[in-house]
This record gives sequence, C-alpha cells and structure tokens, in this order.
Amino acid sequence: MVDEVKLTITLETTLAARLSAAAAERGWSAEDLAAECVAQHLEVALRHRILIERMEQVDAAILDMAQAVGELGAPSAGIDLSRVCRYRKDTGDSDPA
Repeated sequence: MVDEVKLTITLETTLAARLSAAAAERGWSAEDLAAECVAQHLEVALRHRILIERMEQVDAAILDMAQAVGELGAPSAGIDLSRVCRYRKDTGDSDPA
C-alpha cells in the first residue's frame, strides 16, 4: 500500500514567493509547507462535511418526530381528546375517565 500520493500545485509567482519566504522563516522547504497546508485544509474540509451530514441526519429525525406528533395529535373520529389528559378542567362530571 502506498503511504503517499503526489500532487502538483500551480501557484501565482507572488503567492509562491510568499510561501517560500514563510517556509524559510520556519526552516522548512516550500514543498513541505505547502503539503502541510493542503493536509490541514483537507482535514478541516472532511470534518466540516461530516458535521453537515450529521446535522442533516438530526434534521431528518426531528422532522420525523414532528410528523409523528402531528399524526398523534390529529383529531380522529370516536375519541374525545378532552378526556385523554388527566389534568383537565373539572367539568363537574362524576365519571373519572
């Protein structure tokens, strides 16, 4: 299995000069600094995508729950919903439902 993949990056001359200067300040080669920057940005992009996917899953689950609650709360024939709740206003009815 290959441990590394080679990429070719084309930069504008001004950006390449800034990259070379920044690498020299740190004692790195410009190639190593560019590779480190690309690796960090790819890691951030992957984490961002995972977070977006998880948010979409949570949104779908919330929508499913809201639909289920809506279906449960929908009026249906034959059931007196006012008698379902045990904490209801006393109407003087002697029949405790």
